[in-house]
Amino acid sequence: MSVRNVCVRRAGTALVTAFALALPAIAAAQLPNNYYTPGKTDKVDVKQLCAATFEASVKPMSDWQKNTALERYGVRPESFNGELEHLVPVALGGSNDPDNLYPFHGQGEYTVDAKQRLAAKLHELVCDGKVSLKQAQDVFKKDWTKGYKQYVGAMNAPGGN
Repeated sequence: MSVRNVCVRRAGTALVTAFALALPAIAAAQLPNNYYTPGKTDKVDVKQLCAATFEASVKPMSDWQKNTALERYGVRPESFNGELEHLVPVALGGSNDPDNLYPFHGQGEYTVDAKQRLAAKLHELVCDGKVSLKQAQDVFKKDWTKGYKQYVGAMNAPGGN
């Protein structure tokens, strides 16, 4: 075996290893730092939450809430042009408190749209009495990408419900 072939194989192995090690970091890019964003919810009952007018009744985020959330992550608010996302969605009682906000960096299948699909699915399950509100909120507080696979991804798979 030539020296060139050995170098190419080692480079290929190094590339595969680097990619494998990067996978958890890629998945974590959609998750906030739990210290900065533990997830804060408003006191709301299921009847209120499931009313057609619930989301429209929620006040929009104020500038101080946005700025505080971004500054926790070392992001200058005036230069931020990404998505500021609720960890626990408003549709599931998530608040606009900075403890529930983080700069979202969606990649691959885990985009803001995917997170919203999961929120809609869990909202439906909560309102149908199939999942408790706390269980639905905990899906987002723990790791919404796993919840996506469980509640949305499985439904899109062959043989899913």
